[in-house]
Amino acid sequence: MFNPVASASATGSALSKQTRIVVAALLLCLSASPAVHAKKCTISQANAAEDLVDHLDNWEKIAQARKRFGHCDDGSIAEGMSEAVARVLVDHWDTLPTAAKLMGQDRALKPFVIRHLNTTLNGEDMEKLQALASSSCRPELKRLCADLHTAAAEALR
Repeated sequence: MFNPVASASATGSALSKQTRIVVAALLLCLSASPAVHAKKCTISQANAAEDLVDHLDNWEKIAQARKRFGHCDDGSIAEGMSEAVARVLVDHWDTLPTAAKLMGQDRALKPFVIRHLNTTLNGEDMEKLQALASSSCRPELKRLCADLHTAAAEALR
């Protein structure tokens, strides 16, 4: 015979166990989230990053700055990083193989570079970058050039 009280308590027990599993899984996900473990940018780090952006004139320096101050990449620091990325791309296109090599060693570098090709940059530089990515790209760098071209086009919108 069906007993609604026994059925409800059995279901409640199962739901409680299920709820505990869901809550535990959510807590595990949240504790593993990068936002929870994000490094804070101190005032001294922000000042150092601000001073550094004017000296980022090659891919090694840009990669090192990303590693050292990536957590400070906001506001005027981000604008300075964007300008540095654009300058190296536009003025030193021949060093793109070095960028590609560093991107192979540091998976976070390519998204960093792409993210810094944005609307804060000079439109003429983005047009020049599109032209370089379309007509002056080594065959082995076609994918990177396509991504740079797309990012420059989006920055012009």
